[in-house]
Amino acid sequence: MWKIAGASVPGTAHLAAGRPCDDACGWFATDGLACLLVADGAGSRPLSRQGSALAVRRALAAAQAGGLGAHDADPAAWMHAILADVHAAVCELAAGQGRDPGDYATTLAVIVLTDEVACVGQIGDAIAVAHLGGAYQTIAPAPRGEYVNETAFVTDGRGVAGARITVLPAGPLDGVFLATDGLRFKILGDLVATAPFPPFFDDLGAYLRSPDSSAEAIEKFLAGLTDDQSGDDKTLVGAVRCPGATIPGASTAGSAAVQ
Repeated sequence: MWKIAGASVPGTAHLAAGRPCDDACGWFATDGLACLLVADGAGSRPLSRQGSALAVRRALAAAQAGGLGAHDADPAAWMHAILADVHAAVCELAAGQGRDPGDYATTLAVIVLTDEVACVGQIGDAIAVAHLGGAYQTIAPAPRGEYVNETAFVTDGRGVAGARITVLPAGPLDGVFLATDGLRFKILGDLVATAPFPPFFDDLGAYLRSPDSSAEAIEKFLAGLTDDQSGDDKTLVGAVRCPGATIPGASTAGSAAVQ
């Protein structure tokens, strides 16, 4: 059974400017199927907070409705369909409001877990880390762009076409983690190589397995990271194997627009 918790908080730069959090996150866990997601709305776009919230809601609904177990023959194609569905939903919202889809620009990273596989879909610069075979590894890190802070968005058809989709065996996997890039200075030991910082994930995994773990405590922890160099919004969601854990059901967190 997977135990999952996470949170999104505004970064110090957003707080100083009186801006709300543009990140969003979500998760659910049922018997044999679990999902965790993070989205990072582009602060330079006027409706990115709505975009990140919609991306999380839509992807969660698609993951719950589809069920990766029914698509084990080609989980990568199924993940691509989820990302394309999110893109279509944003385009529909934009058309209904007379806006350009780019106004809702957001990244999106999704991990779906079954008894057989973990399927990871990423558009943009979120950070996905797996604890696999006793070691931490970053899953398909985002390529370096030509410009600082350049990234891809699920709200752009080119972003969907270039999605990074990875399928891993679930057997040796005992933890997966997603974070937006506002946490990169805290969770990466080597920024150039995008290598995880193991002590951070050791502590997080141990906490998630503890009986007192909660999304509220993770939110408090993230809000206390006032020395983070990025100043950006911060989102962190983790899932760990925890035999006998109570199935928590679906949850969404982060931007108030997700509620």
